[in-house]
Parts: sequence; structure tokens; C-alpha cells
Amino acid sequence: MEITDTLYAFARLADEGTIEQIGELLTADIEWAMAGTTWRGRAQVLDGLRSMRALGHAGPDSGNRHVVTNQEVRAESDRATAHAYFLLVSRGAPAAILAVGSYRDELRRVTGRWLIARREVAS
Repeated sequence: MEITDTLYAFARLADEGTIEQIGELLTADIEWAMAGTTWRGRAQVLDGLRSMRALGHAGPDSGNRHVVTNQEVRAESDRATAHAYFLLVSRGAPAAILAVGSYRDELRRVTGRWLIARREVAS
């Protein structure tokens, strides 16, 4: 449950939170792979996510919502893997699905908290 809470919190914060709040859910050495690009380390990932916000894909000003579903989680000791589908949905009337894809995540328990250590975003 703690692992899915971390993953759902990420989706909510992508829509409503600050970049700093998102950073609290990531390991220092996180790796993020998406659309042929790989960001490495928390600072580079957060800069990348800032650029996504600047393009209007996420963040409080975007009006978009990340909907995560079909979550599968496997945990062993202080490591876990997760797979889920996502929909990026506009808040406009009528709402529209802007993107569909999947997340493949690796998480690690760091000082008692589950943090995202790797995310692969596929369409």
C-alpha cells in the first residue's frame, strides 16, 4: 500500500503540486526514460519535469489530470517494481484523453519511505 501511495501521490502532484514536492518522491540517483530521452539524477529529472510544465502538459495551470490504473506492484525487501497504465485527461468540457501510455517503475525504500528510483514512460 505504501508503494502505490507513492505512485498515486506522484500523479496527483504532477497535476496539483510543486516541483519540489515531486522531488521528495524521487531518489537522488533517479533515472527517467521517456520519448527517447533519459534524465539522470534528481536535479535533471526535476528540470525535465519543469520543461513539461512549461509546455502545458502537466502542473496546476495545465488543467490536465493524470489517471493511473491497472497498477501491479511486486516488492521484495527494500526494492519494488511497478507497472501501470496512465491516461492524461484534459479538464475542459468535454474532457478529452490527450495521451495513453504506461509506466514501468523501480522503487527503493530509503530511510523508511518508498521512493521512485527509475521510471520508464512508454506510449
